[in-house]
Amino acid sequence: MTQKTTRPRIVVGVNHSPAATAALRWAVGEASLRDAAIEAVHAWQWSGQHRASYAPMGTWRSHDEEFQAARERTRRIVADVLPSAEPVVAHGPPAQVLLAHSEDADLLVLGIRSPAPGVPATATPVLAACLMGARCPVVVVSPEMLPAPDLTPYDVTLSGAPIR
Repeated sequence: MTQKTTRPRIVVGVNHSPAATAALRWAVGEASLRDAAIEAVHAWQWSGQHRASYAPMGTWRSHDEEFQAARERTRRIVADVLPSAEPVVAHGPPAQVLLAHSEDADLLVLGIRSPAPGVPATATPVLAACLMGARCPVVVVSPEMLPAPDLTPYDVTLSGAPIR
């Protein structure tokens, strides 16, 4: 039996939503347990390929402009949770991008938005495709699964016996 010599890798889908942020926060905790690397992946598609030829040109942004905007927004979102990580922004349909990046990963983590109270959660087409096609375990995280970060300051008083 051969021993795995590479560090475990967790791929997290990041789509600029609270659910994706929750998935990233969950993955950070899991990565610390596994001593794993995190790869935050954002799938991006140029909106120009879906525009009608008669749409006003003044509303169009170039492929490069949209890519840079998506990359910067993804960097800011990831940096709020994991400042040392450089996210991957890849062109293509989300399910295909996530499946390709998680092909040799140890875990794929995805977020699911919270439904209205009393309504069951439903899988999006991207989530369903990843659950069916991933070659690694998939964890689905909703924002309610994680406690909100406690941002209140603590007053800590230390006491002890005097040193002689």
